[in-house]
Amino acid sequence: MGGRAMKVMVANTWPGIPGATAVADAWQQVVQRPWGRLRVDPNPSEAQLKALWQQISEWAGEKDPLLVLPGSVADPIGPGQTWADLAHAWGLSLLLTLQRETALSQAAAFAALLRQAKACGLGWVLIGSLTETGDPQALEKLDATLIPRLEAQVGMPVLGRMALDGQILWDPDALLLCNAAQPRN
Repeated sequence: MGGRAMKVMVANTWPGIPGATAVADAWQQVVQRPWGRLRVDPNPSEAQLKALWQQISEWAGEKDPLLVLPGSVADPIGPGQTWADLAHAWGLSLLLTLQRETALSQAAAFAALLRQAKACGLGWVLIGSLTETGDPQALEKLDATLIPRLEAQVGMPVLGRMALDGQILWDPDALLLCNAAQPRN
């Protein structure tokens, strides 16, 4: 798949929620591009940010940057600036993990953060399971109810969801809509 460069930051919404690394691994599998993957320090120094930008600039035309932020996109990186602000400044689209248990309230808050920062939201990946949902069919039913409500509430697609076994299940139609990948049969 050729075309325009795709610059993506995979980040968590809430502090302490693991998931960005697993989502980035799965993203690289489903979206076949020449990714240049960088894990970023959630509390970077100015020198680290300059080095990160330098690396992204050197890849121009060769690799698409895929930044993996183990912290929250709302975490501050300087006075009055969050990772969402940096994503906007650097032209990165945000692929965000979202805990199922708090999905509706957290999505609204983070969608507002992205609007305020003028950052581009690529989509959500639902992670975690409700404690009472240890059954894959129950989780599937929950997601079937949650996903349309979530998308209608915040206007950003759910691109994938984590199964109980930790595998990311991608929505091929949503991926096509965001021009991320060709569906795999």
